[in-house]
Amino acid sequence: MSQKPAFTYNSLKKTHNDNVVSSPFWVDPKSKTSFVKQVFKIVWKWTKILILIFFFAIGLWGCFQSSFDPTVASSTEIGSGLEFGFLFGTTGNYIYDLSSSSTQQFHSFTSWTLDYGLFYALFVYPGALICMNICWGLHDFWGGLGALLSLLTLIVIIRALTLAATIKSTIQNERMSELSGKISEINAKYKNLNDMTSRQLKQQEIMNLYKKHNVHPFSAFEQMFLTLPIFLIIYRVVTILRPMKATVLFNLWNFSLVPMNQIFGNFLNNGWTYIFFLLIILPTQFLSSWLPQYWAKLRNRRNAIASSEKGQKEGKKKKLIQYAFTGLMSLIAIFTPCGVGVYWFFNAIMSILQSYVMHRIIINQHKRKFKYKFNNLEFN
Repeated sequence: MSQKPAFTYNSLKKTHNDNVVSSPFWVDPKSKTSFVKQVFKIVWKWTKILILIFFFAIGLWGCFQSSFDPTVASSTEIGSGLEFGFLFGTTGNYIYDLSSSSTQQFHSFTSWTLDYGLFYALFVYPGALICMNICWGLHDFWGGLGALLSLLTLIVIIRALTLAATIKSTIQNERMSELSGKISEINAKYKNLNDMTSRQLKQQEIMNLYKKHNVHPFSAFEQMFLTLPIFLIIYRVVTILRPMKATVLFNLWNFSLVPMNQIFGNFLNNGWTYIFFLLIILPTQFLSSWLPQYWAKLRNRRNAIASSEKGQKEGKKKKLIQYAFTGLMSLIAIFTPCGVGVYWFFNAIMSILQSYVMHRIIINQHKRKFKYKFNNLEFN
């Protein structure tokens, strides 16, 4: 009579970790789909592509529009440039009501209009209207907290609207990491084969692997196409909203002033306080980029070990690109009004929280799948 093998939880865990790539955490192998579902997927795919292109194109136009259209020029001074506010006499407060004199007001923005283009009509107006009403409702709050909360509310709304794209991007990155070991095996298989046929076969194997496990490599970049228009929406809300121009956060930092200009041009007269503003904003921005990569590394250490040298180089290149992007965002916070820096701060905090929640969800998925396999293991 043969003796049963001495399986232990730890030994099974090691086996599971070594072979987890062959059974990804997110889905079982792809099942057959009906013709109607396939058509729907194709239509939905191209609809998303067109929407993303539209967002990106209109964001680019919003970025350069002030260079061609003087009616949308911004100014840090109340009563000049394009300004969003209530009609004259609505509140009786000049910080919230636009001037009735055309000599003082360059261009007023009080209601929905196409006069300033699609970018302002479709994206800036809704955000400005939300912030304007919250600012007025909380105008008695000390130290510009009303403007701060209005900006936070707008960020939460935007993040909620783009949550699906953000989660999908995170999941796609995780799937790519999970399959990195298998991709390394394919790369090793064709390591010394450089002819056209071998390269085509290699590419076909990788594409089949992606298809089998429902991985769409380019889906991970969807969020990047949303970053530009979202940033420009916040930027324009901060720079044209009349109460934002008048906000001095905690009686220290003026929302409409640029930190770098204050540090180098007005250092002795309160400009030095903007150094502390940047010491809060910039490290948070860096952490929002570094922590998700750190958590992903913890989840996929086995794949990092299995990856080929070329795969590891690609991973380092990806990190460098991410850090370069973070550096660019930091420069934006330095050379744009403080209100934009406040946006980057809250956005970074939300990114960190969301990344951690996704990290815990993925870890729990791994644990549940492993426990299911352990409980259903048959001993011979």
